[in-house]
This record gives sequence, C-alpha cells and structure tokens, in this order.
Amino acid sequence: MVASLVAAGCSTQLSPLHDAPVALPALPEAAGPPVSLLVCRFDDLRGERLMTTSPIGLVPGPNLLYMGNTIHYVDRGGFAGSKNGRPLVRTGDLQTALPDLLAATIREARPDWPIEVTASPERCRAGGDAAYVIDGAIRRTDLRLHSNAVPLGVLALLGAPFTFLSFEGELDVEIRRADRGAIAWRHGFRIDERRAVGLYYGHEAAYSLFSSLLQEAVAHSVASAIHIAERNA
Repeated sequence: MVASLVAAGCSTQLSPLHDAPVALPALPEAAGPPVSLLVCRFDDLRGERLMTTSPIGLVPGPNLLYMGNTIHYVDRGGFAGSKNGRPLVRTGDLQTALPDLLAATIREARPDWPIEVTASPERCRAGGDAAYVIDGAIRRTDLRLHSNAVPLGVLALLGAPFTFLSFEGELDVEIRRADRGAIAWRHGFRIDERRAVGLYYGHEAAYSLFSSLLQEAVAHSVASAIHIAERNA
C-alpha cells in the first residue's frame, strides 16, 4: 500500500512503477517488414489535486474512529514493498512511465521495429516518420484509504483488517495512422476494486491493483498495435 517506509538500520531501494516489459499473450511470428511506431506522452487529465483528506481525520478523538484519504496521483506517492527481502518503494510519473512501458514491450515483441517515444505534442500530431502513432490519456488513478484505530486497530493484532482501500483507475489508449490521423483502434481501460488490509497481510494490495491496470492496458494495446500494423504493412 502507499506509505512511507521506516527502515531502521537498512537501506530502501527505489524501483520504477513497473518492471518492463509487460508479458504479452502469445503472438504469431513477425510478418512483413518492420513497422515504425511513435509513442506519445499521454495527456494527464487528473487535475490539480494531489490528495484529499477527510476532515474528521484531522480532529483528535474522532480520528481514532475514522481516518480517510484519497490519493489522486497514486504513482507520485509511491508504493511500499520489498524485493529479495529488502524494502523498496516503487514510484514515478505515469505520464512518462506508461509510454516508456509501451515502447519497451513493443521492442521485446518486435526487436526490429523502429520505436520512438516523444514528449513533443507537435511531433505527436505530425507523426514524424512513423506509420502509426500510439497516444492516450490518464483520466483517473484514485486510491481511497479508510482506516479505524479503535477498535479495529486493536483487533488487527488478532488478524482483523483495519484499513480498507479502493482503487479507481481510468486510462484511454488510441492507435492512429500517422499520415492522415485516422483512428485505427481506441479503447478505455477501467478498474474499480477494493481490498482489506491487516497487520499481517495485504501490504502490497494497492500496488497489485495499480499494476493490474497497467498490465491490462499495455498488453492489450501492444497486441492491437502489432496486429494492426502487420495487417496493413
């Protein structure tokens, strides 16, 4: 879950939001000549709020019964976890990480294809020398955390959950022809799921939900891009 790590006497590693590349479903062998693709930086439509805190959580006394926060830019907050027995924090900027993850996954599946990642809106609109452009938008990455110190915080010692989280994520991806801008494929990816977290379990539940959204979006988008590009090559 999103948290600050207290690592006494040991170092904490930094890690990207997702290990690249994403595993793809089985694809046929490459057909035809290499196809050049341009992957754009996605539009970030999540607004200006980093986090929203429930007012009751700021009041001493009542905050023992309820505390709630919504983290709108969950990628910036970081995900606490571990790797090889050492604490780590996964963090990054989804606006940059998502195009990089798409490009890395395409390169893994089609090593001979020229793949360019651009942050330039002008180059994204023009298409450069690419045959197809992959573009999209980040609409929502809301992680809501609800916790209770009394009595659930005490009962957590016996295994009861004391934090409840929900994650709502929305990503849009489109593939268009670079020469005339015609949309070849467009899809919206959504997730709205909940998890309970206890003292002994569920510590990486938030990252699991976030990662599942990324994996689904990248895997389906890359498979579609390869299919469309090879079909029309």
